Amino acid sequence: MKEHFWILSRQRRLAAMLHMPQQCALNKPGFVFCHGFTGDKVGANQLMRNLAEGLEIAGSPSLRFDFAGSGDSEGSFAEDTTISGWRTDLLHVVEWLRKRTDWQGRPLFVLGHSLGGLIALLHSEKSGDIAGRVALAPVVHPIENFRDIILGKELWESSAAGNRVANFYGKGFALAPDFVEDLLANEYDPLKAAKGCKTPLLILHGSADVAVPLSGSAELHALYHGLKEFQTVEGADHVFAGRHAEIASRIADWALKYQGKSQ
Repeated sequence: MKEHFWILSRQRRLAAMLHMPQQCALNKPGFVFCHGFTGDKVGANQLMRNLAEGLEIAGSPSLRFDFAGSGDSEGSFAEDTTISGWRTDLLHVVEWLRKRTDWQGRPLFVLGHSLGGLIALLHSEKSGDIAGRVALAPVVHPIENFRDIILGKELWESSAAGNRVANFYGKGFALAPDFVEDLLANEYDPLKAAKGCKTPLLILHGSADVAVPLSGSAELHALYHGLKEFQTVEGADHVFAGRHAEIASRIADWALKYQGKSQ
């Protein structure tokens, strides 16, 4: 069953789609999805939707949502897209879920794809609100990835100089300088954060990914302190095209095995 909700964050209404199996015990793990850069809650090739539906078939609920300025959420992509803003959005979404009676006490896993994977990795464990993380082709070197691949050096330097940039990586999006400024000012480092994590982590990365290097996931796996598992998906691209049912099955099996465990 799917149901649409609005969740308030940063004075914006975030569009969210909740998937709940008809019979869903509270001990079944639940998931909150973080989409990638220029993505949305449906996902490229319907990645996020297909994963949510696959997990629903496996008996697990999930919530996929659009960050402010993305998808159907309120706001402007150019102005509202920053790492700090996305982290705030995730906090509010998790808080919203935890207030629902059908999510109280449920093991909650944060699942992120690409840049959403970085957001999942940076989410704090201090509040004890998550049982673990799933990182799909995660960005772990954000400055290098956006400077050298996604934006390219010319647009990166222009944005760092305070200019609005557009039409990067074959996409017709615009981006205010706030995104690059936020990256440079805060030096987000999920690899450093990984050393202090205790909740379980599943990393899935396609061997044919040209957008986010596979080597970053190997580094993450080596440094992550908590229980961890790294699965290379042979032949898969950045959005796991044609492999969504397989990916959903892998996630469901792993979450059942690791829910409630930590170091």
